[in-house]
Amino acid sequence: MRRQALRSSRACLARTLLAGIWVFGVPLLCAAQAEETVDAAASIYVRQDTNETTVISPRVRAGAEVADGTRADVTYTVDVWTSASVDIVTAATPSVTEQRDELDVRITQSFSDLSLTAGYRYSNEHDYLSHGASLGGTLDLAQNNTTLDVAFTALFDEVGQAGNPNFALQANTFGVRGGLTQVLDADTLLQLVYELGMLDGYLSSPYRRVPIADNEELLGTTCVVVAVKPTSPVTCIPEVNPNSRMRHALAARGRRALGEVLSVGLAYRFYLDDWSIMSHTAEGDIAWVPSEAWLLSLGYRFYTQSAASHYKPFYTRADQQEGKHFTSDKELSPMTGHRVSLEVTRSIGSQEDSNMRVVLLIAPSFYSYSDFPRLNSISALEATLALEFVL
Repeated sequence: MRRQALRSSRACLARTLLAGIWVFGVPLLCAAQAEETVDAAASIYVRQDTNETTVISPRVRAGAEVADGTRADVTYTVDVWTSASVDIVTAATPSVTEQRDELDVRITQSFSDLSLTAGYRYSNEHDYLSHGASLGGTLDLAQNNTTLDVAFTALFDEVGQAGNPNFALQANTFGVRGGLTQVLDADTLLQLVYELGMLDGYLSSPYRRVPIADNEELLGTTCVVVAVKPTSPVTCIPEVNPNSRMRHALAARGRRALGEVLSVGLAYRFYLDDWSIMSHTAEGDIAWVPSEAWLLSLGYRFYTQSAASHYKPFYTRADQQEGKHFTSDKELSPMTGHRVSLEVTRSIGSQEDSNMRVVLLIAPSFYSYSDFPRLNSISALEATLALEFVL
């Protein structure tokens, strides 16, 4: 019975993978599409790391079919971010707390084998404003065994700076994504995705500073902002990144059922941009269904990247005279990451009449930075608790 139900939901699973919903909302989305019901979800995400940064992010979502074949989804997210990391200290600020509010609205129109989606996203914080639009389509072929999708996005951001009302710079992001999801057999699913991103405008941080010294030995002293003490042997200048960036990413993901209660997934993503950053991401997970009410999943992700061509952990005054781009952002330095995740899902009710589910995700991670003197590594713990239900 369980295998028959699994096979009958292949098309919904393919569309769900294509939409990028990997953790929350998979069975809920299928139920909403099949029964034309109202569904909702609420979650809270918490992250704490050894770089003195804490993120708390509650999120609510509601979706319903508002007309024949037309579905609307609304998501509201709040990110509260508190940090006293080395980047903040470098900017001569002891700590900072920020809040970001985001509203995402999507309308999907479904036809026999085609669905079209249009979306709008609004995001705001005290020094950042973003408007974004998206348009995409999904086409099912070969009796829903093959799914093609394409999506276009455009983001228009205004970057500000706290305490400086005259600071307002633009940053734009344009992206296209194409994907193919193929059911290979009754137990195997494969997905291929290509993404292209183009960014232009102000792509730096107004708070990040770059240390400038006469020689490397002086970098152990205090780094101060130039405007405060221009005669210091070690000073800091604002970060300056190139004003354009082109990104490419190619990903493959597969899933295989092993009998009635086990399945495994593997994924690989290759990334390259014209800042000379190249990254590799490899993931694997195993899922176990011990009963109709429970789902357990254990996963591991490995990540590694090279440095941006203009990154340096510090710059000399000779570098300052010769170059025009400067960054000491640890996220643009060589880095390696490991992440382990444990997900537990509990469905409430029978398999045929389950309208509520609780999901708990716990994920410790570790990141190392081989060329960032102020911080060698970061350990973090992420936790997400979600409640999903159909009305």
